[in-house]
Amino acid sequence: MPAFSFESQAGQLIKVGLALSSTRVLGDLLEMVLLEARKLTGADAGSVYLVDGAVLRFETSQNGTLSERLGETACRALFKTYELPLNAESIAGYVAVSKEMVNIPDVYDIDPSAPYRFNPASDRANDYSTHSMLSLPMMDQKDEVVGVLQLINATRETAEGRRVVPFDSVCLPVVAALASQAAVAIVNAKLTMALQKSWLDSVLRLGLAAEYRDKETANHITRVSEYALLLGRNLGMDRNGLELLHWGAAMHDTGKLGIPDSILHKPGLLAPEERATMEYHTLIGALILKGDSNPILKASQSVALTHHERWDGNGYPRKLAGEAIPLFGRITALVDVFDALSSRRVYKPAFPMEKVVQILEEERGRHFDPTLVDILLENLDEADAIRITHADTEADFEKFRNYSLLKIEDVL
Repeated sequence: MPAFSFESQAGQLIKVGLALSSTRVLGDLLEMVLLEARKLTGADAGSVYLVDGAVLRFETSQNGTLSERLGETACRALFKTYELPLNAESIAGYVAVSKEMVNIPDVYDIDPSAPYRFNPASDRANDYSTHSMLSLPMMDQKDEVVGVLQLINATRETAEGRRVVPFDSVCLPVVAALASQAAVAIVNAKLTMALQKSWLDSVLRLGLAAEYRDKETANHITRVSEYALLLGRNLGMDRNGLELLHWGAAMHDTGKLGIPDSILHKPGLLAPEERATMEYHTLIGALILKGDSNPILKASQSVALTHHERWDGNGYPRKLAGEAIPLFGRITALVDVFDALSSRRVYKPAFPMEKVVQILEEERGRHFDPTLVDILLENLDEADAIRITHADTEADFEKFRNYSLLKIEDVL
């Protein structure tokens, strides 16, 4: 680690603070906090714990040595989320309950009178050697601890190579300031997550209401969303793309809220004029979801509008063809039909998977994007596992037949 300069690091801290204040995704925020703290101190590794009731939850970890040895992906796979009791027995727990920073030159030589002990299990499991450790409480504006920032093995380049040294006390004020900034950013990110969860829950209920009117179970939405994510992952979509696809697929039939019961619940084939009315559910859904700049609603509107377009251009409402159909709409078109074929409905049993595959292969390049059909069939075992996990039960359908089974206790 180069000589510490308070002036240069203070300037960097201001830049980091601005970046933290604009980051609302908790996972990204924690990664940024840990990475910047490691840069400030020359730490080889580190972890972040968050307070969750009576426990400390291990959230993320970085390790330069193990990443060089194993690769970044394999290194991250070593560390799983776990919980520690919120007490003084562990180093992180002590920092959380005492609100005190702890700077340990060597964790294998801790003063016996200290209330905490170092657990070497992770070192042994990963063939790593922890020595110096700096643990700081992350306290919000109310002076409450929201988490613990733990840095491991300060390093310094010497003529003999890189070696582990104790954390320099000169850098502690700047790192403490970073921890305070991080605490405020974490609180804000959690509030954003809570608001988004509430908002998304409200939006999802539109989709559930549409399925309830169409006498489909809520499991249909779950299955369609999971199938869509299966295709999205195999297409290499990033986390943001997968989230948009998940919610867009869930909202595909929102427009059925505007279709008359006489058509929606007709047991037989629809007359041509009834079919034309039914097709308006794509436009109704798009209108319901229109007018918001939120990316999730924009993706949902696109799916609602395009999930009945066909690859050959014979779909509706705009008769788009091929890649002119938005990708999310093409994905949802396929998985919606796959679910209709492979799952039980009020009016029919599930088709055997052999028949489902036959229909998909026949419609490959006609109704459906051929590349997406290939991906689905290549991952049919995983798709079938989703179908089985979220299969409909007799109780799911009974609510459509006998409303007297609904009880006031279910909603109180």
